[in-house]
Amino acid sequence: MAELHSEAENIENTAQCIIEAFKAMDVREGNVLPYQQLYPFLQERYPHYKDVQKEAEHHLTKEGFVNPAPDGLMLTQVGHQHVYGDKA
Repeated sequence: MAELHSEAENIENTAQCIIEAFKAMDVREGNVLPYQQLYPFLQERYPHYKDVQKEAEHHLTKEGFVNPAPDGLMLTQVGHQHVYGDKA
């Protein structure tokens, strides 16, 4: 992966990796992607995620793609449409 030079790019990249994790693990609307599955996925694809993870989650929450859950992130209807490109 190319070296990223700004915190905003790091946040965006981490957010994109989180979205990719939902698709790779076939998480659908209303279901939670547990952190115990998300963290290894992020570590493999973008090891610097820890620096901006909370900001990336906040960004995805503001966009309406996810909602925080006690043990992970829940995919919303808007997020499902973004990830899968279809109606839930």
